Amino acid sequence: MINKPLVSIVVPCYNVEKYVEACISSVILQDYENWECILINDGSKDNTLDLIKSFESRENRIRVFTQENFGLSATRNKGIENANGEFLFFLDSDDILSNDAISTLVSSFQNNDIVTGITTSAAFSNNNNNMTRLSQLLHPKEGTITFENSHFEVLVRTMEIGLTPVAQNRLYRKDFIDQHQLRFKSGILHEDELWFFETMLLAENVKFINKETYFYRIDNQDSITKNVGDRNLESYIQVMEEIIKKYSQHEQFNIIAKWYSVYIKKIFLDFAVRERSKLSGQIISRLESALKDCYIPLAKENLLSKNNDLYYKTINKLSLKPFSIIEKHFFRNPVNSLRKIVNVFKVSYFLK
Repeated sequence: MINKPLVSIVVPCYNVEKYVEACISSVILQDYENWECILINDGSKDNTLDLIKSFESRENRIRVFTQENFGLSATRNKGIENANGEFLFFLDSDDILSNDAISTLVSSFQNNDIVTGITTSAAFSNNNNNMTRLSQLLHPKEGTITFENSHFEVLVRTMEIGLTPVAQNRLYRKDFIDQHQLRFKSGILHEDELWFFETMLLAENVKFINKETYFYRIDNQDSITKNVGDRNLESYIQVMEEIIKKYSQHEQFNIIAKWYSVYIKKIFLDFAVRERSKLSGQIISRLESALKDCYIPLAKENLLSKNNDLYYKTINKLSLKPFSIIEKHFFRNPVNSLRKIVNVFKVSYFLK
């Protein structure tokens, strides 16, 4: 392991005066000392900028940048471009680190491109002084495991049983990010979905560790997860389109890209069915058109388990139908009940 490498902690900040002090304090309290914290004010209209500048004036490891409101992707990209560390770490400004988060991740590094800890969702009270743990985001069942990733094992595992596709709480080797010129796609929500796909597609060695290192706040009512609509679905569609455009014809990546694009379809079709009352007819028409334009038949490679192979091929076929039909027959994997088997049969034979 590299001895005490510099870790660049990138924190985008937008209208988070209620939460940012607790976030930055959790960085300052790290038992690992060789870090820099890059705080980027993304056009906040509240007291965020003054608060983060007050930390900069007291702590020389903190650097503050400010800009017009360009969104989360552009803000994180600015952080990448200004990072001096051998490692990158993304921290959302309403979340909190465990005191040993960075030391735990760095000490676990063994020539990996990415190291990931456990993220726990939590609710905070009493002016952020009390925290209630709620649940953990999806993590490998083994707890600690290293994927050599020569056959895209992380993405296959995600399609099989789910791994949470987030950018934060991962220690990225900066050389890996620079080598592949990886950046977040600007102008969309759910940018983490595409970032997760591209980083896990290109990483040669990915490690997950069985240690809680990050607390994800669920009580921020301004979070995009609390306010959904057309823009969410449009962003999901763009993620699918980007994967198809960039990777479906690539000699090395075409098979995994085709299958993973259906995984993305599964996510946003589930969203569209669940949130239909909040979506306009215009975005539903856009959805139907994009699904037809991005349709690629899935080949016969033994990429997934039998049930998931059947499921993804079924959802891919279903995606060619009008949304009213999709809404009627969509179901979540796995195929583990008579009702779901009947739906597979209907999609495969009656809805040709």
